[in-house]
Amino acid sequence: MISESAILNCFQHLVDHKQDDTVLVGSGDDAAVIKSQDKDLVHSIDISKVNSHFPEDSSPQDIAYRSIAVALSDLAAMGAYPSFISIGLTSNNTDLDWYKKFTSGVEKILNEYQIKLVGGDITNGEISVCVNVFGYAYENNILRSTAKVGDLIFITGPLGEGRRGLEDWKNNKKTEFVKKFFNPKVDFDKSKFISKYANSCVDISDGLIKDLTSICESSKVGAEIIYENIPMTNDFDDLSYGDDYKLCYTCSPEFKDSELTLEDFCIGEIKSNKEIIIKKDNSVIDFKTHGWDSFE
Repeated sequence: MISESAILNCFQHLVDHKQDDTVLVGSGDDAAVIKSQDKDLVHSIDISKVNSHFPEDSSPQDIAYRSIAVALSDLAAMGAYPSFISIGLTSNNTDLDWYKKFTSGVEKILNEYQIKLVGGDITNGEISVCVNVFGYAYENNILRSTAKVGDLIFITGPLGEGRRGLEDWKNNKKTEFVKKFFNPKVDFDKSKFISKYANSCVDISDGLIKDLTSICESSKVGAEIIYENIPMTNDFDDLSYGDDYKLCYTCSPEFKDSELTLEDFCIGEIKSNKEIIIKKDNSVIDFKTHGWDSFE
């Protein structure tokens, strides 16, 4: 039988306290102590659960990487860069090697984004990963509630790549999309860039329509989307599937066709009518599914 302490020891090399200007007390006490910076601390929490957010037979490395990446995406949506994280792991796996592989996935993403693991906890049960992420704004935080009527709506990449990746993986296909599902990239460089001019932003995790709705409801506005302008990997359902982790942001029309938005896709405009309309061939089209909901 393995023990909780043996599992926690798998993580210890990632949280051993070294001289640091930010992490004053790391893992080992009842809580970490983080030295405050001049900027406000940005925090988000995300839970990934087996068979809901990743397949049951996913590798432990991929479970770790994906769970942390999707949590970090919330910071990018706020125009913030990551500094440190903590992890709450629930697992009923009895093979210590599984936990060692899990920690290698953690280590991979920590190194990739130059962030620190400051602690966590583990308990026995069906596999789920709760990740707390902390960071600081590049400029000012980009909120969902500050979109303005007349803003143009941009997304930073095509929809449906994660959806295709999961389908390819289920069909035993080794494609670039499989990696995009299990190891999604968080574009902090883009986040830093748009934080200088975006009026609002959200990450596309639950589906474009649902996530854009969160901007519209918070800002008390509506949106008109041009279907032909949306880059999609598969089909119409990419609009509501999620698992994209691209950024959807709004900004003043003055930035259209500028170097700032050159690499992004202008898909519509913020309107005053408080509803989201999708137009295809200049006709309004119906859609029933807005996006992902773990309770549906």
